Amino acid sequence: MSYLERLRSFEISHTQVFIAGAVLRMALFALPEVVMMLQRRPELSTPITSFRSIQEGVFIYQHGSNPYSGGTFYHSPIYLSLFSQVVPISSVCSTAAIWTLADLWGAWSLVKISRARNQKRYTRDALIVAVYLLNPYSLLTCIARSTTALDNAVLLGALSAAAAGKAAFSLISLAVAAHTSFYPIILLAPIIIHLGQTDPKQTKKALVLQSLLLFVTSTIAIGVFNFLILGDNWIHKSLGTSLEVTNLTPNVGMWWYFFTEMFDHFRTFFLGVFQLHTVIYIAPICIRMVDRPLDAILLLLAIFVTWKSFPALGDMGLCAGLIGCFPDILANLRHPLFSLTVHLYTSILLPLLHSLWLLTGTGNANFFYAATMVYGLNASLVIVDMLGASMRVEVKERVALERASDQSGEQDKKERIDGVCENWEVRKWHAVQFTK
Repeated sequence: MSYLERLRSFEISHTQVFIAGAVLRMALFALPEVVMMLQRRPELSTPITSFRSIQEGVFIYQHGSNPYSGGTFYHSPIYLSLFSQVVPISSVCSTAAIWTLADLWGAWSLVKISRARNQKRYTRDALIVAVYLLNPYSLLTCIARSTTALDNAVLLGALSAAAAGKAAFSLISLAVAAHTSFYPIILLAPIIIHLGQTDPKQTKKALVLQSLLLFVTSTIAIGVFNFLILGDNWIHKSLGTSLEVTNLTPNVGMWWYFFTEMFDHFRTFFLGVFQLHTVIYIAPICIRMVDRPLDAILLLLAIFVTWKSFPALGDMGLCAGLIGCFPDILANLRHPLFSLTVHLYTSILLPLLHSLWLLTGTGNANFFYAATMVYGLNASLVIVDMLGASMRVEVKERVALERASDQSGEQDKKERIDGVCENWEVRKWHAVQFTK
């Protein structure tokens, strides 16, 4: 057996990747200089996800004051309660374990999403886990202890439950995710559509009403819990900051520089325009992808992680991990190599231009904002590419069904459909169209 044949036959289980991801994270957490450096990076932490902000908020809360009275704490009261009552935020080991477990849970949720969507036709669990756990965006976000990693874990738990048809757990988890980072509420519509397809016995109208009632009840219950603990100040400081963008700290998004230069009398109008741009795609995508709600979830998630008010690289790590559950879409992308190269380019350019601006003083804010625009433009091109790939997959499946229907016998029809579907497995994910 040649070296290449032995290399191809070498298989790594997803358990081994889980262990490698956990060990790598714990090893990096043991380097305090690296952790402190990453916590200060605007590409990884924003005002509403910063670990240092949580530390300050917990300190203020434990000394009898309301952390939302100042202008430095913007996190959800859920995190304030978690790190002041359950997990001691001063314990390095405890927080390292929480963030590591969150990433492991997110990776396992991706495996369950992949198995549910692909009906166990694929055996790429190890690759899916590796794409999430060993992705530099996800890894560095975890080491920086940004709450983006925790938000991603909660959201992936909601999506995996929806893929499995577990409506209650999915909608409650989505309500929690909406309280901690707000924008996951955009996924409510496609999740309800998917739940309706997993439970054909129940009428669509009844399922929609029950799902909305459960989600609204969960959201109100969490809000009442937060109100009893901290009053109503958290609404303006936590959710209001995401909507009104009162903090203009630089990040990888498009908002901060635009509203820094914006005249005050135009601010309200453009706030509405920017927020509307994030949600305006819900109806058309859900209508067009009504038969493929998981594809709609992927597209809407990619849209809001790109265009929300306080994005971070960890959000793109979530999108990269989720697209691994869609090998058919991945194989039909038109320009994956270009998109991947530009992401690599911006991951180098962002810290470089930020350093030129604020550390050496040889640049200005335009330098860093130019890099964020390249990052956002590339992410938008990826979204368009994924939409086109999803539609091409739909056409291929429809053609396969039409050809299968021309054959006599149900068994022969089933074999032909399975043959077309298993084509992606035979190609072993190497069928990425770089030239065609």
